[in-house]
Amino acid sequence: MAIDLTCFTTLSIPDLQRKLDCFQGKYPYVFPAHYVLYKAHSLDRFDKEISNEYGLDPESYFMVAVNNKALEISTDEMADMVRKELGAENVIVLLNGEDLI
Repeated sequence: MAIDLTCFTTLSIPDLQRKLDCFQGKYPYVFPAHYVLYKAHSLDRFDKEISNEYGLDPESYFMVAVNNKALEISTDEMADMVRKELGAENVIVLLNGEDLI
């Protein structure tokens, strides 16, 4: 079973992609050995509705997939890293697209 983090953000796609590139470069021991970091994407209506339920008005999203099921870096730790990198006020992180972590 796949374990994914869906991250909705208030950032534009170009701004988010720049930050993701920097994030990936900052942690070469994490990506892709432990997690796969996907590119920034635009939202559809369904994505916007999901994130609105958690109080965020998003502009973009990206996904992070677990690549090492031993979870030496837990999904909670990865969510914290994402929030630190993007600013907690700019992002929400959902485990498997459902549970806010």
